Amino acid sequence: MSTLTEAASNLRELAAELTAAHAAGWWLAEPMRSGHLLAARASRRQRARQTDGSSSPRLANTSQEANRWRLRVVDEPPVLGQDVLDTTATRRTSVLAWTGRWLDQVSGPDIPPGVLAEVIRQVRPTGLPHRLWGMATARVGPNFDLVAHGSALPGHAVQDGALVRTREALTFQHAADGADTLVQAAVAYDRLAGAADAMAAAGGRLVGNDDGLLHVSYDQSVR
Repeated sequence: MSTLTEAASNLRELAAELTAAHAAGWWLAEPMRSGHLLAARASRRQRARQTDGSSSPRLANTSQEANRWRLRVVDEPPVLGQDVLDTTATRRTSVLAWTGRWLDQVSGPDIPPGVLAEVIRQVRPTGLPHRLWGMATARVGPNFDLVAHGSALPGHAVQDGALVRTREALTFQHAADGADTLVQAAVAYDRLAGAADAMAAAGGRLVGNDDGLLHVSYDQSVR
């Protein structure tokens, strides 16, 4: 794969193959994990009996629920020459202070209460340092980042006061984890294809794929 468009096409082909396998009587023998699929199919005699009215093994749900969004915490010591986050120069970025039990917003655009509550839920057990954090949203999708004041910015940039991602990663190895049916797995891969298309439309370009991830880069001038 060399482009996001090609990646999206390959993912949709995979989704179509899984849907066709489901229609042909295959089912998942166990939930999917890390892209591994173990499928089974009734014998010819069993399939003949099924056409007479008996049912094939299947689970009730045929749609996989979208995964809850994930928070990424970035706190990297800078090296000489690297840009760092200065929260005093991020007027268009939500800046928060972690107290050990709560995140207090100190400046920037208001964060929706539901989003803030989920951020707090995710960081509470992590031992987050007591300091200021800038919050950045993914270019595509609902994920968020907390970036520490003074942290290096290998995957972010500050543009006109807004902290933005300059790199994203799409996970295809775990995209269908937990799927109990072939249709659920197909839906997961089709959803991932849609995300790849949306990233391309937002100015992203595929710069590599390894360890089950598609690595996407954005020009810093693209918002």
